[in-house]
Amino acid sequence: MKIREFNSSIVYVILGVLLAFGINQGLALALSTDIPVVAVESNSMVPTFQKGDILVLQGITVNDLIVGDIIVFSPIVQETPVVHRVIQINDDGSVQTQGDANSKQLPFEKRIEEDQIHGKVITIVPYLGWVKIGMAEYLLPNAHWALLAGVLIVILYMIMYNKL
Repeated sequence: MKIREFNSSIVYVILGVLLAFGINQGLALALSTDIPVVAVESNSMVPTFQKGDILVLQGITVNDLIVGDIIVFSPIVQETPVVHRVIQINDDGSVQTQGDANSKQLPFEKRIEEDQIHGKVITIVPYLGWVKIGMAEYLLPNAHWALLAGVLIVILYMIMYNKL
């Protein structure tokens, strides 16, 4: 690989990242939500969808929710958004949820306020979320090894092409 081809590859990677960011922001604007796409990270909603599926969300107000809708919300007790089904709308306007595969509600699911809700699931794309899960669960925790491997590859490249 010549230096020019290597530089072109770097440019394409950067353009790809920028394009992905732009598409995400465009979807967020078009769908009226801060998180338009979510990867499912657990099996709490089996059989409706599985770990590794991608969900597309539409922003929604509590007034437009009905029992049975599947929402994505951020509990106060954890950073990772949760995807569960609305099982009750409380008199005060908050909602209650539960995972389809869960035998009971989790404590934080009994009073979910509107400002915690990111949106309602409108589309499911099977398996595509494994890319994100693989990055989060396998690559990032081992980033130091990935960085070391990258440095070694660059050194080998430079040795092979007498650049070092």
